[in-house]
Amino acid sequence: MFLPLFYTLKALGVPVSPTEWLALTEALAKGLHRDSLTDFYYLARSLLVKDVAHYDAFDQAFAHCFRGGGLPDDLATKEQILEWLSDPRSPLRLPPEELERMRRLSLEELLRELEDRLRTQKEAHHGGHHWIGTGGTSPFGSRGSHPSGISFDPEGGGGGGAVLQAFQRRYRNLRNDLTLDVRQIGVALKKLRDLRHTGSEEVLDVEATIDRTCRNAGEIELVFTRERENQVRLLLAMDTGGSMEPYRELSERLFSAAHGINHFKDFRAFYFHNCIYENLYVDLEADEFVPTDDVIREYGRRYRLIIVGDAAMAPYELLIPNGTLERMRRSNVKGIDRLRALAEAFPKRAWLNPIPEDSWGYYDTIATVAGLFPMFPLTLEGLDRAVKALL
Repeated sequence: MFLPLFYTLKALGVPVSPTEWLALTEALAKGLHRDSLTDFYYLARSLLVKDVAHYDAFDQAFAHCFRGGGLPDDLATKEQILEWLSDPRSPLRLPPEELERMRRLSLEELLRELEDRLRTQKEAHHGGHHWIGTGGTSPFGSRGSHPSGISFDPEGGGGGGAVLQAFQRRYRNLRNDLTLDVRQIGVALKKLRDLRHTGSEEVLDVEATIDRTCRNAGEIELVFTRERENQVRLLLAMDTGGSMEPYRELSERLFSAAHGINHFKDFRAFYFHNCIYENLYVDLEADEFVPTDDVIREYGRRYRLIIVGDAAMAPYELLIPNGTLERMRRSNVKGIDRLRALAEAFPKRAWLNPIPEDSWGYYDTIATVAGLFPMFPLTLEGLDRAVKALL
């Protein structure tokens, strides 16, 4: 009876393997679910889901399999339906007697009719009374005139008479394309580890102690080892002001998370505006800065470099000398040349961009900067990819 959950999770893209499924069956055999559906929910989620980004999909699958919930969204079907509805027609204006003729169908009848349409419909339809379409009297589609039915309007608009909003969600769980919070950022950055043993053998190695004790037929033998320390040194440079103001809160969350992690060998933070020029700032309000060349000499190659910025600027700010006035200081070095020097000095580097990735193509400067720095969107999934590039 549990196999449908496994296959539903797979269908929703949750990376659950047979090994994890066998662990769940073993836990069930030991009674760890305590004959409770709620306990089973938490047990299954802890064993089958390894990334909080998949919690939403797990909740959908669990509700479908054990609580009689509707089928989770089939993404391919959803995209096909939205394509059919991408060119809406104006709704027909029907007289009251015609609307009365199409009085409400029950939800069960609507769902059965919808399944039939999805099996047989092959193309878009507009202004009709049967197929999934727009502007007609069919009970399925968007912008239509049916007094009841199932709306596929992703914005939840239309006449407001729908029995069910097919694509509308009333809640938002953790997903890898949503704005990050401090905890999520911290979890992602903690993956940036290069652990090495340091100091004297003073730390109890629990796993080795258990293994040695088992081999000694239960006679306890304590095993000590040296403490492990993260050898990663991180340098964070963040764009502030101007076009970055809409992303100020997101940038502050990243900055707070990085500052709150104490497992780095060393952590340094600097600020800049639009592009890195002559100086990197330690304190903008106090006008305290360090020459960029000094940063390169002192930190290059030994540190991982993360730059946070939208890379969206006027081309002259990037490509000509004295492209900008930086607090009344001028630079004869082009911004692109400064970035190139940083790229050469920091082999392990990444650029996090808060602008949605599908909008990067609108800015020529983003493509230029991405040619020097591996660029990732400032989302949970993008941050994970950036951390992997820095290892």
